Amino acid sequence: MLHYHKFCSEVPAPVPARQTYCKRQPGKGWPEECPPMRGANAFGWDLLCPTDLEFSRKDEKWQLDTPLTLESDWKYTAAEGAESTALSQANAWFWDQDQMLPHVITPEVYPEIENQVKVSTFLFMRTESNEQLYFCDIPNLSRPFRVLSALVDTDWYPASYPWHCVLELDPARESIRISRGDPLCRVFTVRREHYSALEMSEEEFDTYFDRSQQWLAKYGRAGDEESLDITRTYVKQQQLADFTVHPRESGRHAES
Repeated sequence: MLHYHKFCSEVPAPVPARQTYCKRQPGKGWPEECPPMRGANAFGWDLLCPTDLEFSRKDEKWQLDTPLTLESDWKYTAAEGAESTALSQANAWFWDQDQMLPHVITPEVYPEIENQVKVSTFLFMRTESNEQLYFCDIPNLSRPFRVLSALVDTDWYPASYPWHCVLELDPARESIRISRGDPLCRVFTVRREHYSALEMSEEEFDTYFDRSQQWLAKYGRAGDEESLDITRTYVKQQQLADFTVHPRESGRHAES
């Protein structure tokens, strides 16, 4: 299960992913009509862009034209007897050339990451024991940026800041806009398990192939001279995962 907490009330909550993201013209054969692609599109939760983001590229360098710092609507006490204060968080920031923290970036590396920007989700997130959180791009959606994939240990690492995702902006563009509420990135939980791959024996493959032929004979419809149409049957038998977002229970702390 994914547990989340908003940095402040104006931050959008995660939403279940959708099977389609594009409004198409009339026609048949659009990529998202493929049931397995629709299944991938709908797997996980979308984290929505919490603020309007506008980037422009000048002199071969990106800049954020819409910087914004949000303040938490809850307060934190750093030490006993200290005054409680709200936290602040920027909406996006770039890697610093020759930076030392949070990790070193040396001059020969910076050209490889100069088109990357870190965007805050303004969400604190954790998972159950032995569950990790996978960050990735929205599947099969073409945009002027891509989300770098990351697998985060949200079960044992209690980050004291909202999680961010890393975007790589298309350097061929002069400007890129992401509107508040647009899908920013995709997340889903992954069990920390031992996953293995094993080649089938000849007997196992014979059984598998015989089963596939029996399935085709039972469910396939006449398509063309060389193949059978299984699209309708595949859709009817497809079993999609369910992703929901539960509302927060009433009552919350004012300070911590």
